[in-house]
Amino acid sequence: MAVTDEVQLQVKNIYMAFGGVQALMDISLEVKKGEIFSIIGPNGAGKTVLLNCINGLYHPQRGQIYFEGKEISKLKPHHRAEIGISRTFQKIELFKGTSVLDNIRLGRHIHLKSGLISGSIYLGKTAREEIEHRDFIEKEIIDLLEIEHIRDKVVGMLPYGLQKRVELARALALNPKVILLDEPLAGLNLEEVEDMARFILDINEEERWQTTCVLVEHDMGVVMDISHRVMALNFGEKIAEGTPTEIQKNPNVIKAYLGEVEDLYVTRR
Repeated sequence: MAVTDEVQLQVKNIYMAFGGVQALMDISLEVKKGEIFSIIGPNGAGKTVLLNCINGLYHPQRGQIYFEGKEISKLKPHHRAEIGISRTFQKIELFKGTSVLDNIRLGRHIHLKSGLISGSIYLGKTAREEIEHRDFIEKEIIDLLEIEHIRDKVVGMLPYGLQKRVELARALALNPKVILLDEPLAGLNLEEVEDMARFILDINEEERWQTTCVLVEHDMGVVMDISHRVMALNFGEKIAEGTPTEIQKNPNVIKAYLGEVEDLYVTRR
């Protein structure tokens, strides 16, 4: 998807504290429609806290959050999901005792129109709706993420890398406008990292999806390869924002990660 000038997600001067610990201090950012916008920083920098504020798990003590021009600062997480903000988690949050397909189907819940009573009777409109949702999952998500061979497997029996893929599938089942990805590459081997990076690019670029991505990630190689812009946090403060090339050479970012060195990143291309 081509990046536009339209600001889709905006965070303005937010502060978030836990007791006496200031997790985020005066953080502002703008994510444009069609971007892969990455957030980097050492452990404890406030990256996940920022994602939690965006999707409503946390409510900042100060500041505002806007989505497509409307303030969403006080909306609950499920209301933010309804308007098109989806999320994966640093720690996998799946229902381990159920199948891959059932986990993905849970991501479609906000699109279900059948009521509790009619939904329990698999006839007429309810049956048609179920077929439509299953068709979407099978053709648009399972095929995209190449998980046909595990669609009926119990999630808890799958290798970690495939579980990460299932969690991404569930987030996509929402059919989001913006997807928040919290360390999707963590714990993956090299082949799995390359696959996941390809899936993120597909979600962002393919005409069917064209989804804006906000990515929190420690793999600097992937971040610099696929991001349009990058923001760096350190101890809850924003220390830099710019293109991958600008971030690679930013002295504040280099110092935060590695101390006094000449460069943060050497391209793998």
